[in-house]
Amino acid sequence: MGQNVRHDGSNASYETLATEWSSNFQFLPICPEIDIGMGVPRGETKLVKSANKIVLMESSNGQDFTEQMLEYAQTQSDFLIDSGICGLVVKSNSASCGLQGVAVQTPGQTSPLTNGKGLFTMVFTTLNPHIPVIEEKRLTDSTQAEHYLSRVQFFNGWLMFGRNGWTMEKLAQFHAENEYFLLSSVPHMVSNLNNLIHSLAANETHPETIALEYMTKAQKSLNVVTIKGRVASTMELVLSKFSERISNAEKQEIIELINGFRTGKLPRNAPLSLLNRYLQEYDINDTTISRFIDSVPLEMRFSN
Repeated sequence: MGQNVRHDGSNASYETLATEWSSNFQFLPICPEIDIGMGVPRGETKLVKSANKIVLMESSNGQDFTEQMLEYAQTQSDFLIDSGICGLVVKSNSASCGLQGVAVQTPGQTSPLTNGKGLFTMVFTTLNPHIPVIEEKRLTDSTQAEHYLSRVQFFNGWLMFGRNGWTMEKLAQFHAENEYFLLSSVPHMVSNLNNLIHSLAANETHPETIALEYMTKAQKSLNVVTIKGRVASTMELVLSKFSERISNAEKQEIIELINGFRTGKLPRNAPLSLLNRYLQEYDINDTTISRFIDSVPLEMRFSN
């Protein structure tokens, strides 16, 4: 977010987050290392394997910050959930915040292993596997950024549905309204999640617990980036639902835009914006279609 919190007093600003996305999302910037009392400037933090456990250490003086970070991560995770966050963007290669591939040093070995996870992120993802998390470097790829934001929108819809408590009826409605979105991302999850709902309900599991299991399973599957062909096929399915209500010329225009997206010549919002326009013009009220079209804010622009 452009704040000078890095160990050398600089920042790791990601301009897209700080400017382009700020009109669509509210950001809550945090720096775990600053929050546990580490100053600026400071020595770089590193993960060290010691006595079969991972230690968070400041490289300049060898001070161990593991316990402070673990305690902070648990408390801050609760705060973030209470704040209603819908996603978490973390700093790659960070000993406190990296999501994967963080270097872990082992005494006596010259080359560190690169299979670690930042200590704060490890705690957060363990406690909250239902919340989408991504490293900022992946957001430089427009396809991954768009897919991640669809996961955020999906989670936000889940929060809104359940804000006054979950019932089986509400969960079934949420699942039905997101059918096209799930089909465009992970098709088999439509039936898998439906089976999950019914199997847990048969065991008299509380609806709140079922809703959490539902979102956890869904987000785990959604972690794999959607392929364009699958999204394009869902667009065609959506078109078939009201194709008889539009002219042949209008239908052909949408088909050409869908094919342009499928082949990488056009961004996703080109066919979706036109589909949305016809929904408005012809007064087609179908929440399932609307959820799919609005899975990423249409006003946000992504490259091909």
